[in-house]
Amino acid sequence: MNLSNAIIEYLLWTHNMIWNIVENLTDDEFEQSFGTNSGSIKVRYIHLAEDTWEWFHDWCYNELEMPAFCDMSRHELYQSIIGYIEEWKQLVDHPTIDTYTEQRNGKTVTVNFDEIIFHLVNHHSYHRGQIVLCLRLLGKEVCMTDYVPYKFAS
Repeated sequence: MNLSNAIIEYLLWTHNMIWNIVENLTDDEFEQSFGTNSGSIKVRYIHLAEDTWEWFHDWCYNELEMPAFCDMSRHELYQSIIGYIEEWKQLVDHPTIDTYTEQRNGKTVTVNFDEIIFHLVNHHSYHRGQIVLCLRLLGKEVCMTDYVPYKFAS
């Protein structure tokens, strides 16, 4: 298994571990705001769903209208995130594009496939950390989702 496959498997595992707690929250807990830096758990899930969808379609050069993630149920948000991570996993095994180029503010950046996977996992880890903090502020017990504990669990 190559590194990109391994870290996508890890990413799926971490989402499942946290989802086991999030799916059992009350609606009030799911929507409770914890301040301007992280907002609510719901806001974090919407953000992850939007970005995961957008990066996948940008990478594949698909120009589609973004779904209304803010109108989705908690379960639909989670399924969208997991579904697109699974799509990324398929691209690891069967890449269709080697690089992606984007222009912003007069600057052009090209990233290769391993870099976009690194970015995806890093971004999800950052926001998963925010979700974990919110869960702990709600008094929930959250397991460690670092990579080495994942290796012991798998």
